[in-house]
Amino acid sequence: MLKNRYQEVLVGLNLTSLVRGLISLSRKRSTLLIGDHRFEAETYPANFLSELEILALLRLGKKYSIPELEDLRQFLSPGSMEFVMGDVRLKIGLTPFENLRELLRKFPELTDKADLGTITREAAGFDQYLLEEMKRYEALVYEASLRPKGFRFDLQGPKWFKDVYKRFGELINLEYAQSKDLKWHGLLHLLGLSAEEKLKTKLSPEEIPFYFFRLLSPLHRLHDFLLVTQLKRRLLLLGGDYKESSVQYWQLYEKKFENLLLASFEGVISGERVLFFSHFPDEVPFGIKSPYPLFRKNQMTPFKRMTSPFPPTSLTFFTDSSLLGSLMPYRVLAHENEMAYYQTPYPELPGSKAEFYNKELAAAFDEDSQLLPFEKQACAPQGILSVTLDLRELRDSRKSENAVLLRLPMEIAEGEDVISGFEYWGPFRYRSLGLLALFYGVEGV
Repeated sequence: MLKNRYQEVLVGLNLTSLVRGLISLSRKRSTLLIGDHRFEAETYPANFLSELEILALLRLGKKYSIPELEDLRQFLSPGSMEFVMGDVRLKIGLTPFENLRELLRKFPELTDKADLGTITREAAGFDQYLLEEMKRYEALVYEASLRPKGFRFDLQGPKWFKDVYKRFGELINLEYAQSKDLKWHGLLHLLGLSAEEKLKTKLSPEEIPFYFFRLLSPLHRLHDFLLVTQLKRRLLLLGGDYKESSVQYWQLYEKKFENLLLASFEGVISGERVLFFSHFPDEVPFGIKSPYPLFRKNQMTPFKRMTSPFPPTSLTFFTDSSLLGSLMPYRVLAHENEMAYYQTPYPELPGSKAEFYNKELAAAFDEDSQLLPFEKQACAPQGILSVTLDLRELRDSRKSENAVLLRLPMEIAEGEDVISGFEYWGPFRYRSLGLLALFYGVEGV
């Protein structure tokens, strides 16, 4: 039986909302998590974790005594990503040295030929060295997240690798007028999608080590269904409430949340705070007020579902010089032994619908099926809730590092009016560091 009032009402069932619910219960706050399917959406960064995000979750598990997070690695499988940027194809997700070798093969300007012999000789200890550097970086970022100031990270290690890191930071931000080559812009474009689901054209100083480590880290596919199921059970055992139901009615008064009514007829429920952990469907009377454009997604999925109960462990991202800056700036294929889904974005505009872009979706699908050895099955197009944030027009004149938990101006509003009592805790809550920042910020009051 649900209560009439809660201190925190969480909307959107996913890993982050469950962790927040368990943290709130540890602080003796009455907590309700609403599993409204309209507020559920997968994101690439949430499904494919690097060692950085794993370290952050392991810390949360230890700090708040959450056994499922302390034993997180049982919910992980090896994953991989491939970035197709015109003629350049970069595959990552393996061991750090294998990722580095692939990166230097496709981007040889990152190192001097004279260093190649040294790199080969030091291959044996490189994996352990880089994982230790990632641990040091993640600990530093977490400590910095507790302060409102920025941070600076200095890489330790052999000179040749410091040179690779330095050149990466320079080239990833190089203007086209200087480089006369769009392959680095393409790499940044796809790294932003895979790490944060954001479109970016420039990295701030504090983002460069994050993206560099994400590029060289092993990748792990999270079995989110299994983990979410166990965390939901723990939420109930600790005294929290969970209800799988759509919200039928939202009561707002003078731009302030009053209460809500579930479709399951549980009675009127009010809360001191309502925290939203996902994107917003069209069916609710409010939305995200953002100064930055959003892209929603159109998707092809096979009529015949995969026989394996496990989720796809490989993602392939496509872009090229003609797509950068366009209204369809990328495409994504998810696959295991066969295609799981294929996605293209479309701009969120007044009156826009996924079916308006079915022709473009089908044309891109036909083109990419010629590039990769995946079988073109009988598929059906459908619009999905997931969203990409477009930060390509964001300009930052600051030369110093930003704070880890620097908020983006994402407000929940009815028209132009911000609603008091509603808080956006979705994947674009923070400006940088993607899921890593979200795991640090989920502890916030």
